[in-house]
Amino acid sequence: MLYLCHLSLGGFFPDMQHPPSFSPSNSLKSARSQAEMSSNNSHCGEPGRYLNEPMRKCIHKEELKKQHELVMFFSKEIDYKNQRLLEMEHKYNKTAATLQRLFVNLSEDINSRNQRLLEMEHLYDQASANVKSVVEEKRLLHDAYTKEMEKLQLENAKLKHEMEHQNRVFQQQAEELDQEWRTFMAEKKKLTDQNPMMSELKDQCIALRKELEEKTDDLQHMQSINEALIVKEQMSNRELQNARKELISGLYDMQNSRSLLGVKKMGEVDMKPFHDACSKKFPNRDLPIIYTTMCSTWQHRVKDSSWHPFKIINGSLQIDEDDGELKELRNDLGEAAYKAVTKALLELEEYNPSGRYEVPELWNYKEGKKASLVETIEYVIKQWKTQKGKRKR
Repeated sequence: MLYLCHLSLGGFFPDMQHPPSFSPSNSLKSARSQAEMSSNNSHCGEPGRYLNEPMRKCIHKEELKKQHELVMFFSKEIDYKNQRLLEMEHKYNKTAATLQRLFVNLSEDINSRNQRLLEMEHLYDQASANVKSVVEEKRLLHDAYTKEMEKLQLENAKLKHEMEHQNRVFQQQAEELDQEWRTFMAEKKKLTDQNPMMSELKDQCIALRKELEEKTDDLQHMQSINEALIVKEQMSNRELQNARKELISGLYDMQNSRSLLGVKKMGEVDMKPFHDACSKKFPNRDLPIIYTTMCSTWQHRVKDSSWHPFKIINGSLQIDEDDGELKELRNDLGEAAYKAVTKALLELEEYNPSGRYEVPELWNYKEGKKASLVETIEYVIKQWKTQKGKRKR
């Protein structure tokens, strides 16, 4: 409507180019003044009373001129409003286009993320199925291995008992044969002098020699059985070590801070005592960088094979408390940090004295000791059953 009004007024007043400054108060005042002037002129313009015809025409022209100026003023205002309206419409179109592009980009991003989530859920389902199959396979292998080990242990114990009994019998027979041989030689010596019944004694000697050879064959047979048992035991130990390595590899990825049983690196310096000591000694400084740097420095020192702060007391290896570096550590960071370093040193000396690097070991965190293979497998199966029950719920 404003735009049509502008077209109509623009046709009558083509010389209007720039809109004047506009305010509602000025427009109201101008309208009131125009109304008052019109009222006065209307009184002055009554025909035949005060003014003649030329004066009325002059007044009429003045009124037309003022009305023309008023129309020009409102025409400029309308042009100005239309210009503002076009600018606002342009800004609106620009903003709408920007919002449309943002909406399209967001829709594409959401679709991409949903696709990635679906792929990740598919990968998770596949990984869960693989873990279930691996755990089930390990459980079956453990059951078969346990049964075989029990069978081998029973056979081994039985054969050891039989070997010990046979050894005692052989030793007793050897002692008896030795005594009989001595008696025989003494009698032979007497009979050589007397020379009666020599052929009969010779036959007895031959019979005793054959019996000794038979006992010797039996002893060799028992020794061969013992060697076979030793080989079986070595093979079983190798299988146990391989199973232990597999469990360590699997538990290392599964464990968390709440695990009762997991993998501990023997010879690794505990960081908590360093954190506690540094938080007291350096309260206003960058604590994570300080305590991790100190702990890392002592870890490298523990792994240094040239550093040997030990001494032998009553045949056992113990920490040398008079070592200069350890004394300095105890004075600077306290007893807890000192014990963490000495504990790592003793662990490395026990598990890897030549290489001086951390060795992974199955560990019972609840009891603070090394975990057995059977105990670890039972724990893994229990955790698997717990997770399986949670998924069903």
